[in-house]
Order: sequence, then C-alpha cells, then structure tokens
Amino acid sequence: MSTDIIQTNKNWLVWARKSVNYDEETVAQKMNINKEKIRDWERTGKITYSQLIKLSEICQVAPHMFFSKADPVYEKPIVDFRTLENKKIEISPDINFELRNAKNKRETLLDIEDESEDFHIKEFKLKDYSCTSSDDVVNILNNVLEMSNAKRNQRKLNYWISKMEDLGILVFQFYGIPPKDLRGYVLYYDKLPIIGINHRETENGRKFTLFHELAHLLLKKEGLSNFESYNLNNDIEVQCNYIAGEVLVPNKDIDYRVKNGEIKDFTNSNLIKKLANYYKVSGEVIVRKFLMGDYINSKDYEIYKNDLNKYLFPTSKKNSKKSIKKQKEDITVEEKEKRKKETNRRIAQKTITENGDYYISSLIYAYYNDILTLLDIARNLDVSIDIVKSIIQIMDEKWRD
Repeated sequence: MSTDIIQTNKNWLVWARKSVNYDEETVAQKMNINKEKIRDWERTGKITYSQLIKLSEICQVAPHMFFSKADPVYEKPIVDFRTLENKKIEISPDINFELRNAKNKRETLLDIEDESEDFHIKEFKLKDYSCTSSDDVVNILNNVLEMSNAKRNQRKLNYWISKMEDLGILVFQFYGIPPKDLRGYVLYYDKLPIIGINHRETENGRKFTLFHELAHLLLKKEGLSNFESYNLNNDIEVQCNYIAGEVLVPNKDIDYRVKNGEIKDFTNSNLIKKLANYYKVSGEVIVRKFLMGDYINSKDYEIYKNDLNKYLFPTSKKNSKKSIKKQKEDITVEEKEKRKKETNRRIAQKTITENGDYYISSLIYAYYNDILTLLDIARNLDVSIDIVKSIIQIMDEKWRD
C-alpha cells in the first residue's frame, strides 16, 4: 500500500507547504527527492501513501486533510512588527508552526466548552476597553492588575502569567525559536486571546515581553514582536514598549531617584544591574528608560554603545560542556524507576510551563469529566501517557497547596 498512487486534493498539497512558508526546495530536501516531484504532486494531486504520510509529518497536518473536497482557505497573514536593522525578518516555518499550534490549542478549549455544560471559558476582561492613548492603557493595566509598588517590585513571572490567565488570556511559552527571531506574539480574539513569549529569554526578559504583548492586546493590535532596536520606526512597537516599561518601571520613580541624586551616572553597569534587580526587570528595560527619558541622548549612546548593547541586545549564555567519561554503573531496579519518575516529572513540568496552568487545568477537567482520554491529552500535548500522568500529579499537588 505504501507505494500505491493515491489521488488527493492538489490544493491541499500546496496549502500544506505554503501555509508554513516552506519552499519547494526545502520540502524536497526533507523528503530526499527532486523538487520536480513536489511540483508534480501539486499539479496533479497524485502521490504515494508513504510520501503523503511523510509530507504530513513535515508540514504537521493530519493526513486526512489532503482528501477534503473543499478547497483550503488561506488565513490573512499576521501583522509582523519585527525588524532587524530596520529590515523585515522572514516568518520562518517554526514560527508558523508555533502560531498554528497555539490556535489549535485555543480551538481545543472551545470544543471542551461545547462538550460540557459545566465548563465555561473565562471572559476576556479587557475586550470592551477601547483606547489608543498610551497613558490611558497604562492606567487601565495598573487598575486591572491592581498594581502596587510591592507587586511591581517583588512579583516574578509566574505570578503575572497567572494574573493574565485570570483576565481570560491564554499564555504560552515557546522553546524552539531564537529570541532574535521572535520574542513574543499576540493573537487577538474577543474570546480567549493568546499571548506567546519566548522561554529562551531570561525570566525578567520574558516578563517585559509579557507586558509588551498585553499592551498589544489592549490596543487590539495582534502580531509578531521582537523589538530589537531601541530606535524603532514602528509606532505600535514604540507604544507597546512605552506601556510595558511604564507599568513595570514608572517614569515618576526614575525621575524621583534622579532628583534625589540616587541616579547620577546613567551608563554605570552596577547601577543598571541594581535597578533591574529592584524592579525585577531586565537591564534592557532600565536602559530603555534612560533613553526614552532623555537621560541618555544618541551621542551618549554612541559613546557607551559597547557597554549598553549588552543590555539592549543580550546574548544567550552558552552552557560550557565538559567532557565527562561515562562509567558503567550497576543500578538497582528501584533506582532505575526513581530516575524514570524524575525524568518524567521534569518533562511534565516543562510541558506545564509551555502551555500554562489554565490550559493544562482545562485538559485535566475534560479528562475527569470523560470528554478527553489520557491518550487524547497525550496527543494534544505531544507527550507520552506516562508524562500526562505526571502532569496530573503535579497539578493535583498545586491545587492541594
């Protein structure tokens, strides 16, 4: 059967490739065939079963979609706010896969709500706000988040993610995309909008991204963000940077510290680190505050560019790998089982972090109410059933605390 030629809807073959921004050459290389073969499939719809399965895996779509009689509908391209040296960055297949997975997860919760009379998706509490003024957005967020100096300066990322989920927002963290390509994204819906943040950033970097994307939501401006340059040309990104920075580190606080003489040398690394630690933000946020507050002008920036760029454009730390000669060890069955449980728990915790407590809790609710099986959840999260059991155990422990 694997070599039998089957007839598919050729338009879906084209869609599978183009929807994630793969070119013919890339798909051909991944399938180890000539790109002329790709063109032939997309022209005739004729393909072998084994090739169809491999193509579905590469493009991450269900094989049955290729047999649909209805033609695919291409979604409107997402707004891309990302720039690097004032040039647009290509939306990579990995980014397209992340956006598709995020949308599919949202659809899963909508389906659970349809299947259960007792499960209700949280109302998006910001959907009725309509404002364009940055200061108005700052005031709204300060009120909605019940922002106080204690919360602003002491709360860590997980606290703010939980607050956003309480507002009816899905918050996902993605792992496989370099921060230079994508730091965050927003998918706007009146019901269950989505924020994505890059887990490969530092915790305080993710915290700023979270608030930057929240500003996008309140302005109803969905899109992709990386805000690499401090001298952004895009007005929306400048506005969202300002809002996030003002909520996390109010200008009046910096002005007060300047007047008090607490802040004098705006290019001092120790001072930047001290303020970043106090406000639980990245050094990047503090440097931006100095730039936007005209405490550092463009001339100053050029002089101290090398020192300041390590805050504005942080590089990820590379783990030093030491060559360790593995020794054979005799371990007991009990020790093997213990190590397996520890590994499962680590993977489970990563999966929870990636998907957020609200999404995971909703899946578990569906399992306990016979809407989803353990296998359904495993497929949804792309993990084994053993990992799903560890996830349920971790979440049960959280609920008991």
